[in-house]
Amino acid sequence: MRITALLAATTIAAGFFTAPALAETTVNFWQFSTRDADIAAWNGAIASFEKANPDIKINMEIVPWSEQQQRLVSALSAGGLPDVSMLGNNVVAQFQSAGALAPLDEYFAAYDKEHGTNVAADVWPGDKGYYNLAGKWWASPVNVETRALYYRKDLFKDAGLDPEKPPQTWADFATDATKLTKDGTYGAALSMSLDYFTVQNFMSAYLGYGARMIGDDGKCGFDTPEFKSALDTYVSVYKNKATHPDAPSMSGDTFRKGFRDGKFAMILSDAGLYKDLQNDKAAFLDQVAIAKVPAGPKNRSGFLGGWPLVLWDASENKEAAAKWILYATHGDALKTLATEGGFIPGSVSLAKGEPWTAFPYPLFVEQLQDARAYQYPSEAIPQMGQLEVDTIQKAVQAVALGQQTTDQATAQLCTTINEVLAR
Repeated sequence: MRITALLAATTIAAGFFTAPALAETTVNFWQFSTRDADIAAWNGAIASFEKANPDIKINMEIVPWSEQQQRLVSALSAGGLPDVSMLGNNVVAQFQSAGALAPLDEYFAAYDKEHGTNVAADVWPGDKGYYNLAGKWWASPVNVETRALYYRKDLFKDAGLDPEKPPQTWADFATDATKLTKDGTYGAALSMSLDYFTVQNFMSAYLGYGARMIGDDGKCGFDTPEFKSALDTYVSVYKNKATHPDAPSMSGDTFRKGFRDGKFAMILSDAGLYKDLQNDKAAFLDQVAIAKVPAGPKNRSGFLGGWPLVLWDASENKEAAAKWILYATHGDALKTLATEGGFIPGSVSLAKGEPWTAFPYPLFVEQLQDARAYQYPSEAIPQMGQLEVDTIQKAVQAVALGQQTTDQATAQLCTTINEVLAR
């Protein structure tokens, strides 16, 4: 025994002693962005988290957004779900209703107790409609996105419009778009195609007119005078030739590129467009102004995009996984992610501080207070992902092209929505 003790003491003194390794828990994390800046930002957050939590290892796998739905659905049936992943805000309800997600309420409470915060109160108002379902929280937001009205002050002046008074309503927007269409420039970059850009623009109109996707009876709520008025006003921009003649087939990226190239006087777009204009060194950059989205007769509603992190119920490492979720979606880690990724954070308190106090962000942050989900004021529904892409755009395109009247398109729209809701 004395010899053993002596050997042990000699070993420690010589610096050969190694403390027992901590049991390491691996959290598998699916990250959907393939942008180099985003990947680098997430790697930085992971390194910081692992340094603070040496017993937890985050294994990040890049699953492109274009593949995530198929990968997740396949993993649900065949196994192999991650512990944590991103999700589009519009499909959280889909997976929650399938019993595939774990609620985060107890982890929110534990984080609040440790940090003196109120996580739920720091979520943007519109996000609650996506992430708080059946009275529980199923996701923790990372970023949010909304749209504002970009417009060219020089083109307003040339058209006899006051460059300091952008259109405040959708009716004014349609009227101004016609006046601004001249000399090879179109008044508005307004999509009429089967593209996300269409519903992301049009939803501001139909909600502003007081229409709602889901009625109190749980069925389609669009067959109303409010929705039809919104649709007529929106499509009038195309019928009056105040947007590109190919608007029923153009993508959102094409519209954004067109504004950057000086082909449109107005566009509803996100904060990133201004950065693109700066990178372009656009000759008209000093003539670009930004205002809130047009309002309808009932309210001003902005598009609400974004994505959160979710905890999959199949995870065998929920405590460690939830710790990673709360770390990445709050405080300095989220601020760094958002700054390096160039997005507005899903935390209200962070978004009201630097660097989002610099132009053009303050107006977008203000607009987020009125940013709403497609189905507002209803809670998100499992079929939202399908309804978002398979119904509203078709009605807009059909009316724009004269294939259906407003009444016909609305009736068809509601028939389709009700069929999907009944499944």
